[in-house]
Amino acid sequence: MLKVNSQYIIGLFLIVNLCVFYSFFAQNIFAEENGKNIFTTWEGFEVDKCASIWLITRFIDKNAIIKIIPKGAISTDGVLFDIPEAKFRRTFNRSTYESLQQYYKLSDPKLIKIGKIVHDVEINTWDKKKYAESRNALEIIHSVIMKTKDSSEILKISNQYFDMLYEKIDVKDITH
Repeated sequence: MLKVNSQYIIGLFLIVNLCVFYSFFAQNIFAEENGKNIFTTWEGFEVDKCASIWLITRFIDKNAIIKIIPKGAISTDGVLFDIPEAKFRRTFNRSTYESLQQYYKLSDPKLIKIGKIVHDVEINTWDKKKYAESRNALEIIHSVIMKTKDSSEILKISNQYFDMLYEKIDVKDITH
């Protein structure tokens, strides 16, 4: 019978646990410390994607890097969003923006109202719009997308638009 040293077993157990911890958690911790959290999506813009990128970079992770890959490409880089297989994506009753907002528990009433506007644009596509801001968001973001082919310029202008919308929203008007 093989005699096993208990210190050897404990040491091996600790090493295995440390490796498991590192592989699951430490990489994300170090990425956050270095400001290199990556959020990956496919190319092609619409109101939901622009609003989601704004939400990510303004309220979820101010150091986020938005990586835009060709439509249909497969990526394991960072947090996937607005891609069919992603955790954060549009469904029949929820926008990508709303998925992100709910997951990260963002309860700011202004963010909730913007989520309703995005929902009205992206999910309520065939019905009459509930909010006046919905038509404006659709027209402004669509105009930017059509006139500008550079992704970074689209994101810059759409971020400015959502910054302005956030500031403009009246808190007492949010219940509607």
